[in-house]
Amino acid sequence: MKKIKRGYTPPLKNMKHYTKANEPVKMITDEAMSEAKKNRIKSWTTFYRNNPSYFVEHYMEVKLYPYQRYWINLMARCTEFVAIASRASAKSWLIGVYAIARCILYPGTTMALASSTKAQAGLIISEKCVDLHNRHPNIQRETLNIVTNQNKWEMIFKNGSKINVVVSGESGRGHRSNVTVLEERRLIPTVVIDSIIRPFLVSRTPPYMSDPQYAQIEELREEPLEIIITSAHYKSAEWYPEVKRFLREIVAGNLDIKAVFLDYPISVYHGIKTKKQMLKEQRDLDAITFLMEYGNIAYGSSATSFYKLGMFRRTLKRGWRPIRDEVFATTGKNIYDIPKKIEEIRIVSVDVAMRAASSNDNTIISCGRLFPTKKGWATEITYMESHHGQRTDDQVLRIKQIYKEFQGDVLVLDIANAGISIFDGLSSITKDEARGLEYGSLTVMNSHFVEDKLYLELSARTRGQEAMPCIFPIYANAPLNSIIAVKFRERLKKRLVHFLVDDNTEEEFLIESGNKEIIDQDDSEARAYLLQANLQTSLFINESIALEMIIQNGLVKLVEPEGARKDRYTSVSYMNYYISLLDTELLREEYDGSDEEEFLGVTHF
Repeated sequence: MKKIKRGYTPPLKNMKHYTKANEPVKMITDEAMSEAKKNRIKSWTTFYRNNPSYFVEHYMEVKLYPYQRYWINLMARCTEFVAIASRASAKSWLIGVYAIARCILYPGTTMALASSTKAQAGLIISEKCVDLHNRHPNIQRETLNIVTNQNKWEMIFKNGSKINVVVSGESGRGHRSNVTVLEERRLIPTVVIDSIIRPFLVSRTPPYMSDPQYAQIEELREEPLEIIITSAHYKSAEWYPEVKRFLREIVAGNLDIKAVFLDYPISVYHGIKTKKQMLKEQRDLDAITFLMEYGNIAYGSSATSFYKLGMFRRTLKRGWRPIRDEVFATTGKNIYDIPKKIEEIRIVSVDVAMRAASSNDNTIISCGRLFPTKKGWATEITYMESHHGQRTDDQVLRIKQIYKEFQGDVLVLDIANAGISIFDGLSSITKDEARGLEYGSLTVMNSHFVEDKLYLELSARTRGQEAMPCIFPIYANAPLNSIIAVKFRERLKKRLVHFLVDDNTEEEFLIESGNKEIIDQDDSEARAYLLQANLQTSLFINESIALEMIIQNGLVKLVEPEGARKDRYTSVSYMNYYISLLDTELLREEYDGSDEEEFLGVTHF
């Protein structure tokens, strides 16, 4: 072992630095020397178990920042540990470091890593532990074997300890662990934690506990340890009440629970992230996501929020995806296409923006599938993509690509401001040079839902001959925006609208279904392609729940926070407005706007 500098040596009782004054004056027998060695090992082991950060730096030779020393030592002094920390605070790396230290210091330890997906928990072993093993010889000396593949992640030590990844589901039953780590706890359902994962925990039984003189001494029994690490999320999710319970117990004096909370300044201070990186992250993320992911602040809708998080039902695991150009050029087959049903209606909705210099404007294309029910048209928002600062002809081409491939029946289009230029482009024939295709012209639909004056104006602007009449135009003003907001909230409350699951749940679904693109990761863009609609849906929901309501001239007006966007909300709510018109026909009801309570939609939340 590398000699420890005197400045790092802990002040242990009955331990002295070597000096000539301390040098023995007579020979030490083998028996006495052996006993002295045992005592030194006992003293150092006791110290290191109580202060594992010293063990990490002395023996494992892993450098720690001060907050990391504090974090690691806290985990050794409790039976339940909670860390709510921002991105780039080295959560997973610290768990890998502590897991290795724990397994070396406590022979025969079994440590279980659980997450919403095996692959996510497996990263702690395949990335963090493997890297630590490769860089530090003393860790290599202690390690017997490391397994990292899609079916098994495991690190086995020569002293009988092991770190393994377990499934957060029914197939995970039957495992045992002395230390359990819940990686990104917010993504694991509480029912799974309580019924499957928490029963894993058992006390480690060292060999001396089989001796009758120790076996009945309760104080000598080791308590198992549960470690929860996660980033902050919505207050309405299951993780938040549990964290509040832990905090109440800490305040009440429960010494068996410890907690750490960290936001992004810790990563900037230590150079893990630079200030420029953080500014870029803040610019690219919506305000709520940045608040939760980096500010480490759980988000809950304010009293004036018009939409509540619980209104958004994220149940769709199978989303539609457009074909990529490279796939079109090779096979021409979209394996993510969804066959259209006979009774199904498909709608594409577009909110238009073309100002590249504006950080708050994106063109959003969203796709919805409609199915008739006794309550109205059940709606699945099955795809969404965004474009920032693109030229008119590029946007027109992309809209037509999506509309044709999705087999759209109606195109809901925002024609205010730049939207009218997009209409002009859509009303012409469009050539797709990359795919060798030509798309016909589109024009305004001839429907009683469209005002006669607007219909005549847009028909006159149509450039192509025999244009397909499929565009439902929206030129929003204050009264119409109020109706759009109310109708969206009304249909959400009726549970008629369903959205894609979050990206982590979708990734787990794709892995379980054997999707080669997500498993092999040979294509660096595959993951982004497969999960981008799920991420867009999360951004859309964040935009929606951030909107605050004010009543202006008897109308509902939704105001976004300073610097925030609402273009995704606009695209989906415009689509929903058109569907609400279809609902009246399906249910043979007429909405005349005379019901003030329904119109304002503010009395019952």
